Amino acid sequence: MERDCISHSQWRAMVWAGLMAPMVELLPGVALAQAGKGAWLSVLLAWVGMMAVGGFLNPRWRTLGGYGNAVCRALGPAVGKGVLVVYLLWGECLAALRLRLCAQRLLSAGERDGSLWFFLPAAALLALWMARGKLTAFARAAQIFWGILLTTMAAVLLLSLSQMRGELLLPVWWDDVPGILLAVPSVLGVLCYGVYGGFLLGRTEAENRWRREWIRAGAWMGGLVVLGQVVIIGSLGVELAARLNSPFFTLAKSAGVEGAFQRVESVVAAVWTLADLTLLVLLLFALWEIAGRIFTRARQKVVVTGAILPAAAIGMAAFPDGFTAEQAGSSWLLVGNLVLGLAVPILLAGFLRIKEKS
Repeated sequence: MERDCISHSQWRAMVWAGLMAPMVELLPGVALAQAGKGAWLSVLLAWVGMMAVGGFLNPRWRTLGGYGNAVCRALGPAVGKGVLVVYLLWGECLAALRLRLCAQRLLSAGERDGSLWFFLPAAALLALWMARGKLTAFARAAQIFWGILLTTMAAVLLLSLSQMRGELLLPVWWDDVPGILLAVPSVLGVLCYGVYGGFLLGRTEAENRWRREWIRAGAWMGGLVVLGQVVIIGSLGVELAARLNSPFFTLAKSAGVEGAFQRVESVVAAVWTLADLTLLVLLLFALWEIAGRIFTRARQKVVVTGAILPAAAIGMAAFPDGFTAEQAGSSWLLVGNLVLGLAVPILLAGFLRIKEKS
């Protein structure tokens, strides 16, 4: 398998730019039912927990050549390949859902002036074109996408600060703590999309200050994500935000400057297709990496083409309308993400520790 290396900052940009897609769709909605006004605290706790787990596991995975190698080292070649097949199939499901939601976002950006049968294949072909190239080229593009997404998100939040009302955010009492904690697993399920980035850690360069950069960059990114939840809840309120499919894009409808520009939600939705594409291509590269661990002669172009075509077909057949896709993305898919993205990696880390000691 031809391997090209990327820096850790490029790897972070890929993973976090991809995560921007499910985060704006699902947060704080998945936490509001249990956490109420404290949903932003659930997001904060989940982000801190994921940063702690990632800071512990990611250097180990990079040393072992990526998460795929770590799975086989922990469980042995036969069982390890069986687990990798599960990740391969689950990645197909996530790619199918992401294609469907990307097409839905493009339809929304055009005020529904278009066809799903055009947008979904177009997104699939664009993702395929990017995934058939080099990882280094995609990593550089992901850095640009990440910068655009962060700038757009920061601008929307800044222009929405004046709409916030304190009574929609506070008070949060000790009685609210159980609900806040119960909502954390749902938020973690959203963040666990990033586990597929772990399969590419073997393609990153060694860095001496890995953990320091991880903490510093994670603090900036987490701060912006939590601020987004605070602004959404403080501007829309719990009841309205819970009823909306994507509170962030609703917030963008009122973001504007009188006499300069107004109603920029279509532009923001169109920009967010960059996050959809980043997550799609990240999944395709990860699926190629997984396939290479299972079948040693797997070729990149064959694998990514063979992955995107079924994903496009499943996205059209399994999710005939946007509501079905949104329901799947906020329910059982989060449970699967939590198991494969958090529970299994922690268990495997324990198995590796036991094997090292013995």
